[in-house]
Amino acid sequence: MLGAMLLIGASAVSAQTGTIVGHVTDARSTQPLGLTTIEVEGTRLGATVGADGRYRIANVPSGRQSVVARRIGYTVARQPVTVPGGGEATADFKLEAAAVSLDQVVVTGTAGGEARRSISNAVSTIDASAELEKSAATNITSLLNARSPGLAVQTTSGRVGAVPPIQIRGRSSISLSNSPLVYIDGVRVSSQTGLGPAGTGGLGTQGALVAGRLNDINPEDIESIEVISGPAAATIYGTEASSGVIQIITKRGSSGSKTVMTGQSSIGSIQFRNAAGRIGDNYDKDKAGNIVLWNGVQQEADSGRPIFKTGLTRQYNLAASGGQGLAQYYIASGYENDYGIEPNNSSRAGNVHLNISAPIGAKSDVATSLNFVDKSDHLGAETGASALFGAQVGHSLLNPQFHGFFATLPQVPQQLYDNSDATNRFTGSVTVTNRPASWFTQRGILGLDYIGEDSRAIERFAPPDLAASLSTATAAGRIGQTLRHNSIISADYNGTAKVNLTSSLASNLSVGGQFYNTELNTSFLGSRGFPAPGVETVTAGATAVASDQQQTINTTIGAYAQEQIGWHDRLFLTGALRVDNNSAFGEDFKWVTYPKLGASWVVNEEPFWHWSSAIPTLRLRAAYGESGRQPQAFSALRTFLPITGANGASGVTPGTIGNPDLKPERGKEVELGLETGFTDRLTLSVTYFTRRTYDEIVNQPVAPSSGFPGSQFANLGRVDNHGFEIQSTFQAIRRRNFSWEISGNLGTNKDVIKSLGGVPSLITAAGPANVVNYPINAIWSRRVISADRDANGFATNIKCDDGKGGAGVACSTAPFVFLGTQTPASVGSVANTFTIGRLRLYGLVDFKRGYTEPGIVEEERCTGLLGAGLCRANYFPNEYSVLYEAEANTAAFSGNYLDQYYQSGNFVKLREVSATYDIPPRWLRGLSRTSFTLAARELHTWTKFRGLDPEAFTGTTAPSDQGVSPPPFRLIGTVNIAW
Repeated sequence: MLGAMLLIGASAVSAQTGTIVGHVTDARSTQPLGLTTIEVEGTRLGATVGADGRYRIANVPSGRQSVVARRIGYTVARQPVTVPGGGEATADFKLEAAAVSLDQVVVTGTAGGEARRSISNAVSTIDASAELEKSAATNITSLLNARSPGLAVQTTSGRVGAVPPIQIRGRSSISLSNSPLVYIDGVRVSSQTGLGPAGTGGLGTQGALVAGRLNDINPEDIESIEVISGPAAATIYGTEASSGVIQIITKRGSSGSKTVMTGQSSIGSIQFRNAAGRIGDNYDKDKAGNIVLWNGVQQEADSGRPIFKTGLTRQYNLAASGGQGLAQYYIASGYENDYGIEPNNSSRAGNVHLNISAPIGAKSDVATSLNFVDKSDHLGAETGASALFGAQVGHSLLNPQFHGFFATLPQVPQQLYDNSDATNRFTGSVTVTNRPASWFTQRGILGLDYIGEDSRAIERFAPPDLAASLSTATAAGRIGQTLRHNSIISADYNGTAKVNLTSSLASNLSVGGQFYNTELNTSFLGSRGFPAPGVETVTAGATAVASDQQQTINTTIGAYAQEQIGWHDRLFLTGALRVDNNSAFGEDFKWVTYPKLGASWVVNEEPFWHWSSAIPTLRLRAAYGESGRQPQAFSALRTFLPITGANGASGVTPGTIGNPDLKPERGKEVELGLETGFTDRLTLSVTYFTRRTYDEIVNQPVAPSSGFPGSQFANLGRVDNHGFEIQSTFQAIRRRNFSWEISGNLGTNKDVIKSLGGVPSLITAAGPANVVNYPINAIWSRRVISADRDANGFATNIKCDDGKGGAGVACSTAPFVFLGTQTPASVGSVANTFTIGRLRLYGLVDFKRGYTEPGIVEEERCTGLLGAGLCRANYFPNEYSVLYEAEANTAAFSGNYLDQYYQSGNFVKLREVSATYDIPPRWLRGLSRTSFTLAARELHTWTKFRGLDPEAFTGTTAPSDQGVSPPPFRLIGTVNIAW
């Protein structure tokens, strides 16, 4: 196939052609700029600059040509060149750094993309290759973190194989997903989180649902990532795009260039640093009344049985790219093998990626993007019966049979529990681009994202030394196996007509449509009681558990039209309309319409602008747009469940009542923004957004008279959001052999529930609840405001907030009061990059502010829920405030006055530090570029949160830090070579 395409491309070469060659470097540092895109304007000819900064474009028509160089983070450069027939012309480029490049082409979903200057909504671009080399990020979520304003990676667990959810601009839906859509090379793909094995009733699967699909693709295959925020950008993506869109663009080859080989090898360590100190000591009294301290981590280490080890990360990648004639190819293979800090936590992944593009005749091109991943994660065990949780809430006096650990010996979860998630995934697309006229381009994409997943929750047959600490049934083991087959078929068409109406007025009209079909088949089976060690299949269990099988099919079809009028290529007005339908709404659902309006004005190119030396770039933009969020499948449909009727006959019973009138949630958003530069050193992008989400889907109780149990989804609520997004880069120092660049971003967000359609907000326990005029899933608790000390220093005469500013009331009758929101009010980062000749030093600090998190472990230790008070406050009360002492007892838990345990989650992290050295080519003959990077991740956290880490939480509605591993420290060495 590859050979045929290359021959087709070669046959189109004219005899009257020549070659353009050149070298692309950074204007200040003179270092080569690989991955720069070179194009011969007015043709389909181009190349991607190699790691050595050089490029070659063959078969260029002889005569006068214009060559354009584009790279993320640099200004676009053009250069005229005269190509001799049968000869060679040279076009070298020295690109100037510029974080705001208005001529950069952005993949918006229209054929050919759009120049950033014409786009009215916020789009941020991440140069994946450059950021990977600096950060040593091992997956996409690490690469995304802190690099796009308003995008928050919600780290859940530090275990290898865990995949966190992502939010853009916070939460706007009460009951549906707030995660963005993800596309790879124009194809919608699954980015589910919260996956993993389901058990059969044992303790082994607690905290196992942390797997996900976003990290399946190898980040080394990614060229760039574009983050499109909010429904103002969602005309082309339709229903489900209300939470934004992430576009992943993979690497391509270069037409007319020789084959370039690149290789990468990484190895490093994974550590839970100072585990004993961070988990801390537990307290209890022996029979003589002596206070005894116990630290499970230190105890096991001193006994030669450490519960945490130093893990290992390894990654190897090899790629080849090039082209012949107009054909291009990129082929890559990668392998990763990580071992976590516990023996039952590991991850292995192998992938192959292939991109091929070639012409079909004179006016068409075909491109394929094919990616296959074979991935196996062993997720370990956390929360309930894990070794970590056993150390957090255990004590030698409380649990002597388990060496002091809560629930069981630490060897039980680490040796007997295996929560695995094995995945085979194929993501493929075929893109055909046709240019029947110089002013019209049409493009069709057909794609498939198929995932075969085998998740197994195994509790192994216990050997005698561990069986003695378990019940007979538990020691015999069990298995639960979940098989998932998930496919997303997508078809996309877009036609774009670009016409100059007059010498100053241009029209850009796009029409298109999409079809998406998602099918999920899930089967569960399991059994209990293995006959012997080493036997771990479902059929080997003595007692089968109830099996289950489900099929979910969801289809979306939509169409849109978008017209953009450009005046002098500096003022752009855009209007668009989209219509959608989705099978989740039932047969009675009518087509829903989403409009969009936008404007972009490049002010600095106006004749009246006389401040170019001080402000060389100034663009103003505004956009209004609407988008939707579809409900869960079957939400609109009335369902019945099978049962066994009289005399063994088959029958049905009411399942869910459904709601045939259910509509999508509808977001209406306004964006105002600007991009500007001050002199040639400081660039700034600012966006303000305000969004109202109507028809929020709220779960309401069903009247018993309906004959159906449970609740019903209805369009009852409204949520408002607003915030700012800021991104900036400052070239502090620019010299030939030394430069200093400071970059940063900030995103703020505030969400407020404005209506729940009259559904009452009943708060019966401390924790999250949805209440009108407060954030989604806000934190509530009875709050202690006063107490006295008794003779021993403990709290007495405890009073709680009456909610009216009074002197306080008995806590048993006190109302629940608002403590804070779970969604950070602001997220951001600051990065510094120093370049000293061939040495680059880099550091990234990121932060989250303005949110509240529960200290569940501290609550369990101090209130004595698990057998005894274990925290220092229980034994040295005078060292603590009387208000804190008022909640350090079991009565506080039963009375729901727990405000002291809901703490600020604010943190600042030194997330990444690295040093990269480009080895001079003369040292290694035959290699065009060689570099070595030493990087460290998760170096230090500044926070007042009293738990292990403010990012170590599981759960989204009611998050918990119970037994959750913090993000581990990583030290990684990487060698990159090209030849």
